[in-house]
Amino acid sequence: MVDLAAAVVDNGCEFGIGMDGDGDRIGVVDEAGRFIHPDRLMAIFARDVLSNLPGDATEDERAVYFDVKCSMALEEAIADSGGVPRMVRTGHSFMKRELQDNPQAPMAGEMSGHFFLHDRWPGFDDSLYNSARLLEIIGRDPSPNEGGPTFSERFSFLPDYPSTGEAKIPLPAEREEVMATVQEAFSDMECSTVDGIRVRYDDGWYLCRPSNTEAILVMRAEGRTEAALESILADVNARIGHMTDLSALR
Repeated sequence: MVDLAAAVVDNGCEFGIGMDGDGDRIGVVDEAGRFIHPDRLMAIFARDVLSNLPGDATEDERAVYFDVKCSMALEEAIADSGGVPRMVRTGHSFMKRELQDNPQAPMAGEMSGHFFLHDRWPGFDDSLYNSARLLEIIGRDPSPNEGGPTFSERFSFLPDYPSTGEAKIPLPAEREEVMATVQEAFSDMECSTVDGIRVRYDDGWYLCRPSNTEAILVMRAEGRTEAALESILADVNARIGHMTDLSALR
């Protein structure tokens, strides 16, 4: 993606699309070579897919699945576009299972860059197809040289909430013991336990989930403002800071 970003800037491109080695993920950079987080890209796909649904579409037909690491800006964008946001477990195999269980859903996606478009496509993650769908969306408008929006301007409807990024914390004890302790620490809060624990605050959220492949905890937090994020981090540290070093969660 670094080379792609440089090529976009050097050649004055409108944006760039990168694909992984086995052809099931994409990543994009804007006209300035800035990486666009996949949950923001998913909001573009979701808004387009949902705009084509009939007015009497059921909740299952309007369901858009996303994983627990995604920004609340995505959840809000799905709802604002008439969709039903449904948070599920991280992992492309789990995403595919959700679409199998609800074959009426138009799409799913996750922070890793796997997107599963299910309106005019069988619902599996294909880099070439997802790139073509993105080009279709972009191609409906004039180019920036003709007065159309730049690639970065297409995301102006999405708030860019402050977040910590993804922190990897070594497991201080056995996985089950650690997660039980964390859940108890936040037992007075509204939480989702679909994958680890995602704690909902009035102005943000905190995630703690065990990795599927490593002996680590994956943590992330997001706030509507920098002050809100700092307040969330302070609360998290007060509740579970005695368990392990949380300095990486910044």
